[in-house]
Amino acid sequence: MASVLHTLGRWLDQLGQGAIWMAAYLLLAMVALMCTEIGTRLFLKMSIQISEEYSGYLFTWVTMGGFLYAQRSDRLLRVDALRNVLPVRVRAAIDGLASLAGAALSLILLDATADTFYSSVLFGTTSMQYSETPLYLPQVIMPVGFVLLTIAFLHTAAMQLRAACGRGPLPIYLQLPGDTGQARHE
Repeated sequence: MASVLHTLGRWLDQLGQGAIWMAAYLLLAMVALMCTEIGTRLFLKMSIQISEEYSGYLFTWVTMGGFLYAQRSDRLLRVDALRNVLPVRVRAAIDGLASLAGAALSLILLDATADTFYSSVLFGTTSMQYSETPLYLPQVIMPVGFVLLTIAFLHTAAMQLRAACGRGPLPIYLQLPGDTGQARHE
C-alpha cells in the first residue's frame, strides 16, 4: 500500500509540475493574444475578434493547471492559527480530513462540469462569438482537472491519515520550528 501511495504521489507531483509549466506557457499565449488585439486596434483600426473569448478559455486552463500544482505543493490557502498550536499528528489528522473535504468538493465540481461538457458534446454547442468555437474544446479541461484534483486530494488524505495513525512519515511541512521531538511521536 505504501509503495502504491508513494508511486502515485510522485506521479501527481510530476503532473503538477507539468501543469504549472503548461499554465505559464498558456499565460504567455494569453498575453501575446491581448497584445496582438491591442496592436491591431491601435495601428490597423480593427479587431482580431477572438482575443476576449480565447483569453477566457486560456484563463480557465491556467487556473485548472494552477489548482493541481497548488494542491501538490501545499500552497492552497488555509488559516493556520489554531492548527499550528496542535500536536503534529493531530495536524496530520486535520489535514487528512480537510483533504477528504477537498476531494468531496472536487467531486461535486466534477459532476457539474462533466454535465456541462457532455451537454456541449451532445448538442454540438458552439460559442456565440465570431469564432463559433465548439464549446467542448475549452470545457474539457474542467472535468479532467477535477478528476486529477480529486485523486490528488484523496492521495493527500491517505498519506496524512496514515501519518496521523503512526503508519507513515510525517510530511516536512507539518513540522514547525518550535516542535519538540516528543510532539512528533505522539
